[in-house]
Amino acid sequence: MAGAVRTLAVVALWIAVAHAEPGASTSEVLRQGNTAALAGDWPRVSELVEPLLQHPLAAADLAEAHRLAGLAALFEQRGDAAERHFLAYLRIAPTGRLDPALYPPEAVSFFSDVASRHAAELGARQSAPQRSWWLTLIPPLGQLQNEERSKAYVLGGVLGALLVTNLTSYYVLSKWCQVTDGPKGGGLSCYNGSDHNHTAARLEPLNIASGIGVLAVYGFGVVDGILGYRRRSREQAVEPFVAASPDRGAVGITVHF
Repeated sequence: MAGAVRTLAVVALWIAVAHAEPGASTSEVLRQGNTAALAGDWPRVSELVEPLLQHPLAAADLAEAHRLAGLAALFEQRGDAAERHFLAYLRIAPTGRLDPALYPPEAVSFFSDVASRHAAELGARQSAPQRSWWLTLIPPLGQLQNEERSKAYVLGGVLGALLVTNLTSYYVLSKWCQVTDGPKGGGLSCYNGSDHNHTAARLEPLNIASGIGVLAVYGFGVVDGILGYRRRSREQAVEPFVAASPDRGAVGITVHF
């Protein structure tokens, strides 16, 4: 079991430190950008997402690229660029927020200030989103629906890696081994043209550990998706509205029915 745990740790570490390779998909680059953002490596975030903005992107990917680029610009002391990126993000996702559990208060405050100063424009763009409770049962789709893209990319990457490990090890074991019965009980016989018993003895704990990991990560994703769904439902039921300009301002609430 210890060997399996070490193997899973290596897989997780590889996911965390992987660098964008030429030809990497947009979702892979954004996932790596989120990993770098969570580590506070803002130059790396800029290096990853700035090239994406030079090409046509799907709306969701474009919004996420602007959000990450805005964070990187903010922490690199480029306030004007940060505001441009955050505003571009909010024009695509008017109800977007920064998770205060993931980012420092100064970043959340700056983002909220941008949203407040452009509230009139963003409010005109906003429409009540179509949301489904059933998507909370399918991580990372539940996180995407809740507009928690950082969680969605990281959760999807870890869940996918564990699932691939589990299915691959199961497939190999099923090819090599068969269940046998004997006076001392059942067991696995892994002789299929050549002796695989030693390798199978190391692979079986990995299969079990990755299966447990899939269930644990899936369970976490479902619970997190349900909690996020409820939180977003409360936020969208009654939302504060603040609009400001150099000569006047307005404060109120927006109620969705």
